[in-house]
Amino acid sequence: MSNQLPDLARPDAGTTLVSEWIVDTPDRQDRAARALLQEWDELSARLRPEAFLRLSCFASADGRVLLSVAQWTSDEAHLAWIREHRAEMISRIDREIPGIRRPGLVRFRLAHTVTPDGAGDDTTDLVVVERAEGAPGSVAEAWAGSTADRLRTAPPPGMGTAHVLVSKDGARGLLYAPVTRAEGFPGALPHRLIGAVAGPGDDGA
Repeated sequence: MSNQLPDLARPDAGTTLVSEWIVDTPDRQDRAARALLQEWDELSARLRPEAFLRLSCFASADGRVLLSVAQWTSDEAHLAWIREHRAEMISRIDREIPGIRRPGLVRFRLAHTVTPDGAGDDTTDLVVVERAEGAPGSVAEAWAGSTADRLRTAPPPGMGTAHVLVSKDGARGLLYAPVTRAEGFPGALPHRLIGAVAGPGDDGA
């Protein structure tokens, strides 16, 4: 397992999958994250899905949500995997931590990457996540463009390389920004990295 933030701009990632588990308490949040990471670590080592690149788990600052960010080489490979293996994996986790609510997974593509002038290599495990929801069409694209322009023009202090994504159905936008402090993103919810699992298809990117 790893404590390194994912690179959402890595060129071999054909899809980025973002999902939330509503767990309600910090204790359940931690237990769910450990269970999920352990499942993926064991399955990746045993079955070696070459299209799986990385799964990263983040804890929301309010202790209620577990955020997962997975990177695969393609949606097709991910769908084939979950058809065969997801139900059994989720069943094991639910037996250990019953009552997890899962609103659903969203498939994203990278729209913009913003690297502020003078951005260093400060180590951080904190990210801010900001979302936009709208009807399919140009709403999310417009939000992504304006968000990237805002960050290029006036990057908040302590921001590293930020990524703005748009869902593949065009209905949602997502800002993912590593930060050393979250104050510059009013309305965005801070999340802290709990851990990550690299797949056999991860070449260290």
